[in-house]
Amino acid sequence: MDERQRNLVRKIAERLLPKDEKERLLSLKAQLMDEGFGYDKFGFEAESALAYYLFFNLLYKYWFRVKSQGHKNIPPKGRAMLVINHSGMIPIDFIMIAIDVMKNATPPRITRGIVDHFAGALPYINLFIQRGGSVIGSRENMEELLKADQLIGVFPEGTKGIGKPFSQRYKLVRFNVGFVELAIKYQVPIIPVAVIGAEEQFPQIGKIRWLGRLLGFPYIPVTPTFPWLGLLGLIPLPSRYYIYYGKPIKFYKRYSPDSAQDPELIRRLADHVQKIVQEMINQGLKKRKSIFF
Repeated sequence: MDERQRNLVRKIAERLLPKDEKERLLSLKAQLMDEGFGYDKFGFEAESALAYYLFFNLLYKYWFRVKSQGHKNIPPKGRAMLVINHSGMIPIDFIMIAIDVMKNATPPRITRGIVDHFAGALPYINLFIQRGGSVIGSRENMEELLKADQLIGVFPEGTKGIGKPFSQRYKLVRFNVGFVELAIKYQVPIIPVAVIGAEEQFPQIGKIRWLGRLLGFPYIPVTPTFPWLGLLGLIPLPSRYYIYYGKPIKFYKRYSPDSAQDPELIRRLADHVQKIVQEMINQGLKKRKSIFF
């Protein structure tokens, strides 16, 4: 954005947001890694994030009608890692979590999403991701964010998580292990997060792999509405979201940084975190009375 566009976004926010919500968002400026050019080194821009908030907050409140609990488990400051189950061909689940942490954590925090490498090669989409604060998931990027005491959101299922057929909804794919290695090495608390509702927003009934490879995606999903309705098929179904934040897991209090070099230990600990997230999902599903209401 140029300075005129940034001023316009700030004026719109000034008019539309209630005073308390505006004050919460303004307090987030202290967490920015701005290097003096309006962006940080990863491309994060405060005004772009604010514009995204104004739009996606409407989906949060009126389309997905998000309910959440456990915000006290999010550390008020310092490096931390949200470890989240993943679903839906568009990462709306992460966007809803980022909005929720801004709205309900005390104090509010910016969540830096870690996205798959393929997204970094997609024109326009990669810029959209970067301006909102998310980062391509290289080890170096994650380490730099943690060293800067940022709150990051990771999806250890990777693209396998969003590729599950609808019949396998809410059954976690085995976690990748890199997040545990970094959590031990940099003394990072892991906050397990369960999201209920995202599996139903895009019920996947098939995949078109050849077309996905042609367009730079792992695959093109087939849902009851996409690609049959064209772009209208990309509108998610209004399933109600429930987000649960679990108690922090502090492996670094039990294991030394050298333990991060033990592949068997890291695999076992990643499986342990997966078990906790799966139990949280199962409990959330038991509490849910309806998918849409």
